[in-house]
Amino acid sequence: MRHVTQPPALDEAGLERALERLRRTVRQRGLKGSSVRDAIARAALLRRGHFSVDDLLKELRERGVVDAHPATVYRVLPLLVEAGLLQMTLVSKGDGARYERAFEREHHDHLICTRCGKVVEFEFEAIEVLQRDVAERFGFRLTGHVHELLGICKDCSAAGVDD
Repeated sequence: MRHVTQPPALDEAGLERALERLRRTVRQRGLKGSSVRDAIARAALLRRGHFSVDDLLKELRERGVVDAHPATVYRVLPLLVEAGLLQMTLVSKGDGARYERAFEREHHDHLICTRCGKVVEFEFEAIEVLQRDVAERFGFRLTGHVHELLGICKDCSAAGVDD
């Protein structure tokens, strides 16, 4: 098992590869190109760590993308997940989904403190093998997963914080 560190930010060439993948997905679905969709994708792909829709909307406003309304962002995010650019996570305390970059990033899972919200990203091959085995036993072909373990981190435990 190993701790996964934050990946480096995408450089301009990586960002263009990601946007081209999005454009292929858009064409395959019979949709038209959109500069607002590209702006949302660009902002999401350049974010570090986990983010909510509200975080992304705030950043888009700061960048001056005035046409990125909440409904537009909510429609674009599933397309970014479908294209393999983002991964949806549940690393919040029940206040909605979070997202993180998946493009050109190694797969990982999450350990989440339910008290302070600390997130540890890790990779453990034994879990991956077990998931594939379970899927095979039930006749499934895995296309993805979200694996999150919830608990109390050592700092909260040491402080006597309990859930």
